[in-house]
Amino acid sequence: MTNESFEPIEIVGVDIDGVGRPRNDGTRGSGLYRVPIKLSRQPPREWAAAFSRAWDRPPHFSTMHRPGIASISGDTVVLDGTTIEEVRDFHARTLSLVVAELNRAQAQHDANAEANAKHAAEERSVHEATIREVADGIRFE
Repeated sequence: MTNESFEPIEIVGVDIDGVGRPRNDGTRGSGLYRVPIKLSRQPPREWAAAFSRAWDRPPHFSTMHRPGIASISGDTVVLDGTTIEEVRDFHARTLSLVVAELNRAQAQHDANAEANAKHAAEERSVHEATIREVADGIRFE
């Protein structure tokens, strides 16, 4: 483990070039499209794996919340099945809360892992010292 602490992921903004286009063919949902949102960096594996669950059950959401539309792809959150207006009016706040929740959970996970690694190293060191001490006292005759 390293002594580096987790650097929180931040939301950079909408990836304008990656925004999809609605089909607008009259079918249900045809006015919805993909809205990619860039993050400050690619999140750790645990953070990314927890993202969809956190989005589906966020700490706060509006009646316009759309579970099941969010995923992580590299350093991008993909909201697939919304509009830019919905992102502005509803999803931006939810996304901010989800990112903050995941950052807090990742920092705690990393702190626990570091504490566990430190404890294991201390146990290993004590064990190795005991082995050396006892081995030095063994006489084979």
